[in-house]
Amino acid sequence: MLSEDQWTEVRLMGRMGKPIKQIARELGLSKNTIRKILRGGKQQQYQRRNKNPGILADFMPFLVERAPDVYYNATILYRELKEKGYSGSYSTVKLSVRPLRKVFEQAQAASVRFETPPGHQAQMDWGSAWTNIAGQRVRVHIFVLVLCYSRAVYVEFTEDEKLPTLISCHENAFRWFGGLTEEILYDNPRTIVLDRGKDSARLNPQFEDFSRYLGYKPRLCQPYRARTKGKVESGVKYVKRSFLPGRTFLSLNDLNEQVRQWIRNVADKRIHGTVHEQPAERFLRETLQPLRLHPPYTVQICQVRQVAVDCLVSYEASRYSVPWKYVRQTVEIQERQGQLFIYHRGVLVAQHQKATGKHKVIINSDHYRGLFKKSTLGKPAPDVEVRSLEVYEELAGGGQHG
Repeated sequence: MLSEDQWTEVRLMGRMGKPIKQIARELGLSKNTIRKILRGGKQQQYQRRNKNPGILADFMPFLVERAPDVYYNATILYRELKEKGYSGSYSTVKLSVRPLRKVFEQAQAASVRFETPPGHQAQMDWGSAWTNIAGQRVRVHIFVLVLCYSRAVYVEFTEDEKLPTLISCHENAFRWFGGLTEEILYDNPRTIVLDRGKDSARLNPQFEDFSRYLGYKPRLCQPYRARTKGKVESGVKYVKRSFLPGRTFLSLNDLNEQVRQWIRNVADKRIHGTVHEQPAERFLRETLQPLRLHPPYTVQICQVRQVAVDCLVSYEASRYSVPWKYVRQTVEIQERQGQLFIYHRGVLVAQHQKATGKHKVIINSDHYRGLFKKSTLGKPAPDVEVRSLEVYEELAGGGQHG
């Protein structure tokens, strides 16, 4: 009869992608038993060691699913479980997390490092760190792309990790290397993966379109197996520990110029601890695909909104008018060069200059024509105006439906 720890270990190892034969060998169980558990078989009753036999049982699926995301931190898991109605003690959660953490550590220790041929694969990841820019302590995001064969690295510091930034960093990296690999391995960021961590996980359509445009294949790590992209994770740590400490920067541009010099003079010239060669020397044997001659990829970011009953849609903490006949309809908002373009089923229905600052209301009075018979302000509203919320409420409050 299996203990709860064994049952949990089998399920977690299965989620990590280990084959049935390997799980059976490592845990000393039969393959049929492992197969039954992974197919969703019910756990046999046993004498539980915890004081409160069933107090955590209903929360175990959440615990197994969530634990890897928070690095098996029992304090965080206990807090989140309480929000879900768990009434047990912290010590019970702590004891239940131990076998999960143990399996994860064993899987990491047992993972086999694999080497890829020249030009075949690169790995990309984000990191973040605090640094000193113009005398201010600033949190920056770190884009790192590593060529798996040579360990040559490209690093770029950014203000965010949004999709346009991600795509721009890729294009800068390909220009830096003078080519690109056949495939790039990613973790599961929201800008790349939709429904991440689920069987239905799929690539963000726009990012998939970008990879086709550039001519490489994106690949995703198995959920909870970030070690499969260990080369780039080591690269992120290397940047944080070797480049950033003790440095100050005048601007973000200065930061990126300094890191490029560091790559040329330090990162690519060191003797790499795994391949025992300089990345710069191995890079000469990389067989990268040549860059295609085409314009930079254009990112069209669409924000989907529903038009409120006041004929307004919200975008980045301000509100913009839409013709009143689209109330309660779904529209798409695109921002280009400081202008907002609002579409309904592919047809442009409104255009506005983007507001400066937050909590503004931008109105085109034509959008209300036929809806308000008169304005309580006693005069027509300007065609386009940035108003305070109080003024807009006075205008809208006096309107009548025609």
